[in-house]
Amino acid sequence: MIQALIFDMDGTIVDNMGVHTAVWLELLSEYGLEMTPLQFQAATAGNTNGQLLRSLIDPEMSDAEVAAIAHKKEILYRERFRPFLKPVAGLVPLLEEAQRANVTLAVATAANQPNIEYVLDGLNLRHYFATVVGADDVLHGKPEPDLFLLVAERLSLDPKVCLVFEDSLAGLEAAHRAGMQSVAVTTSHGAEEMMIHPTVRQAIPDFTHFQLGDFVNL
Repeated sequence: MIQALIFDMDGTIVDNMGVHTAVWLELLSEYGLEMTPLQFQAATAGNTNGQLLRSLIDPEMSDAEVAAIAHKKEILYRERFRPFLKPVAGLVPLLEEAQRANVTLAVATAANQPNIEYVLDGLNLRHYFATVVGADDVLHGKPEPDLFLLVAERLSLDPKVCLVFEDSLAGLEAAHRAGMQSVAVTTSHGAEEMMIHPTVRQAIPDFTHFQLGDFVNL
């Protein structure tokens, strides 16, 4: 049975990927790069800022350049998303039910620390989670399994007893590579598209459609 629930953050805890994408496309256009939102999401989902910028603009971009562009982007994102900052429907009741059932909770996100603080502290959610792993904690973002494996290591749990919630194809791939089961949250992609691995157990539009009792003994 499942002993831990691991949540991606952007697009899973909060439905913010549309704002992230719009701001990135605005900034990338300054470098002459034009992409549709779908093209951008397919190319960069789960990437850290450094991975994203080096893959799309310049593979030799310095850490200082990455930091400057990423800082500008994150300031714009936080300003624009603030009026819409709220948990995805059903999240908080699920977290509370999981705690009552002694199921461990964690976050594994490609976001940086300021954005993690913006969401988890802005919504007063951090106290639910035993550990929070972000971009600054690993060398490789999704689809590499590093984020999820680090969570399992910190929790001293076998990946097989961890259930991941993800909104991106790269995130589902990362969970699969980590040896974890997953649930797809369809804020960014259609359900059929997200059932890409046998380890993806189901696809849900939000957490009101998830039954914890299907995975743990309540």
